[in-house]
Amino acid sequence: MLAGAALAWASTATLVARARDPRGLWFDPTQLPSYSGRLERWISNPAGEVDRGLFREGTQFVFPPAEADALMGAIERGGSIAVWGIRARTAPVVTMLAWAKADSDPASFVERPAWFASSRPGEQRLMLAGRIEAPLLTPQGENMGVILAEGGSIRLGVDQHKALAAKLGVGDTVAAEGLGTRRGDLAAIDAQRLGKDQNSLEGLPEPRR
Repeated sequence: MLAGAALAWASTATLVARARDPRGLWFDPTQLPSYSGRLERWISNPAGEVDRGLFREGTQFVFPPAEADALMGAIERGGSIAVWGIRARTAPVVTMLAWAKADSDPASFVERPAWFASSRPGEQRLMLAGRIEAPLLTPQGENMGVILAEGGSIRLGVDQHKALAAKLGVGDTVAAEGLGTRRGDLAAIDAQRLGKDQNSLEGLPEPRR
């Protein structure tokens, strides 16, 4: 009986150790600040990959698409989540280095953090329209498009967003057409035309090179 108890304890300890294993990182990400809240939604990029989440409190957190299945399998919309990572200096966006359902739970570590926003394109021609809930942010905190309250996101170049900033305030309505991906409730596009509604779409400023 004692042997069985010892074996069970050893198995539990192994599982916890694996959950906390930083997979080759030279530091422990859970020494970094943690950001906790309720999940408002998952957000995909135009290639159809889920690579960020939005807290109900407004903070965004970005991660590599390879983490999406584990995150989405563990955290439902409205569920609690704790994220350890690096927050941009100028905007509420965190590059995720570790996560858990609560900051008291064993953390899962991110092997290759998403230090830069994905640029992978989509292939479907789509139209998205709605009310702007928040700007879409790069991991460095720059505006690179918008998140719609109705679901979906519209991606722009950083310079394009700056040029169109007067039309892209939180609460404004916007419509855009471009190439992207729609999968169930998740949709995202790279805007090629944009306007206040579907009847006022115009081409975008050329991005700087």
